Amino acid sequence: MPTAWILKNLSRSLKPPVENMRQLGTRRSQSRSIVKILAASFVMLFLVAAVIKLLGLADLVLGGPKTVFNLITNTGLKSDNDHINVLLLGIGGQGHEGPNLTDTMILASIEKDGQDVTFVSIPRDLWAPSISAKINAAYAYGQEKNNQGLILAKNTVGQLFDIPIHYAIRVDFSGFVRAADLVDGLDVDVENSFVDLKYPIEGKEDDTCGLKIETQKINEVNTQVVIDATGSANIISEENDHFTCRYETISFTKGPTHMDGATALKFVRSRHGTNNEGSDFARSARQQKVILAFRQKVLSGQTLLNPKTIINLATTFRGAIDTNVTNEEISLFVKLGQKIASTSIRKVVLDADRTESVLDVGDPANYGGQFVLDPKSNNWHDLAEYVQGEIFNLEEK
Repeated sequence: MPTAWILKNLSRSLKPPVENMRQLGTRRSQSRSIVKILAASFVMLFLVAAVIKLLGLADLVLGGPKTVFNLITNTGLKSDNDHINVLLLGIGGQGHEGPNLTDTMILASIEKDGQDVTFVSIPRDLWAPSISAKINAAYAYGQEKNNQGLILAKNTVGQLFDIPIHYAIRVDFSGFVRAADLVDGLDVDVENSFVDLKYPIEGKEDDTCGLKIETQKINEVNTQVVIDATGSANIISEENDHFTCRYETISFTKGPTHMDGATALKFVRSRHGTNNEGSDFARSARQQKVILAFRQKVLSGQTLLNPKTIINLATTFRGAIDTNVTNEEISLFVKLGQKIASTSIRKVVLDADRTESVLDVGDPANYGGQFVLDPKSNNWHDLAEYVQGEIFNLEEK
């Protein structure tokens, strides 16, 4: 309620009784109501603060989802060239195949005044020379070595793009689903309709679907084959996949769509969508859409003015996050969070699916037979320069 309106009505209530007494009584009643509302508001804020303090939730509230999605900087945070660089990682977590492999990797670079933000989506199949493996294995390798996943992931991406990575935040998918549900779902604009006939069902990754699997020697090499209903042996491959019970069919329709947490997760993880939505480029673009939709929901009044939701979000993320952001730095991240406008966020996707792509499919012979992405020019320095140019807007400066 505007302060000017309050003062105007309070001053009117103090005028001499020359007006109608009934009107004066009404105004006095309004003034008393205003005072009650203000008093109730202060009491409510006090109670919320007291509860947070008594229950020891202060760190949870400060360390909640703003730390992950506001992505802003201020004096006191680490930075180089007036940019703070944050690596966002998403893993399947326990119960998923390859629980510590990063299915989602996004480098967020933020100018210190918060007026320019760049999201660089990194494909999981991009080769990382420093670890002689795909880049999505960096966090997993680090976790195997005394829980150093964040350190190795930061160093790997930093060396690849020749950019210092100041902070890293890892979120598991179960935490993301719960968080999206806590804010009553996300509003996402689906750019293209698509159907995915092979979305993996959690817990059925190794289901044999009632089929018999054998190892046979083919061309002097021990090879796993599946025996079909006719007794014929078929080599197991992604192109020749008989295990249909492992998958479900999902679909999305073009246009504004409200998604709960589970649906949003399927939207970002789908890898076999029709209508060109099975490409790395399309998948990375969907991931960025969902992250920005979550950020918008968290910064809405519906969320920020609901202490219970904030505490629940903080509790959820506390159990689902691994980060090197300190308690002292959290308040600096929070401070300018609402100043980042969606229009200031630029999105860059590294892929090999378009004419203008900077990556290409590497020769499997050079990578132990693996499907790998590497620079089109076969020059890793060129890739680093391209990413730096996008982050620092070098063409415009």
